Amino acid sequence: MGSLSASSVDRTASFAVVTLEPLGLRIECRPEETVFQAAKRQQAPIPTACVGRGTCGLCRVKVLAGEEALSPINSTEKKHLGNTYFITKQRLTCQLQVRGDVTLLVPDAVNKKVGLKK
Repeated sequence: MGSLSASSVDRTASFAVVTLEPLGLRIECRPEETVFQAAKRQQAPIPTACVGRGTCGLCRVKVLAGEEALSPINSTEKKHLGNTYFITKQRLTCQLQVRGDVTLLVPDAVNKKVGLKK
């Protein structure tokens, strides 16, 4: 009576920090949102043609650190990236959710550093 069970406590209330390299941009990612959504909130330059719907495959990034904090690869990612994650370490930000801090490499981001919100 009056005590909280382990299942009733929200353990996902904290934000994960996603570092986007080579931009050096650190963004907070909410538990329920994708990396793409969090990056969009911070105006980070993630390439897209489908605006995060998982149909273009342009929002791919390479995982540099924090692999253990990533959501499992889903069928949308397999469609665009194949089954070679263990070799390429590529993921789609529009499908990727994180449970802890990660570092991701955004291809071609070096030329897009101007005008970012820090």
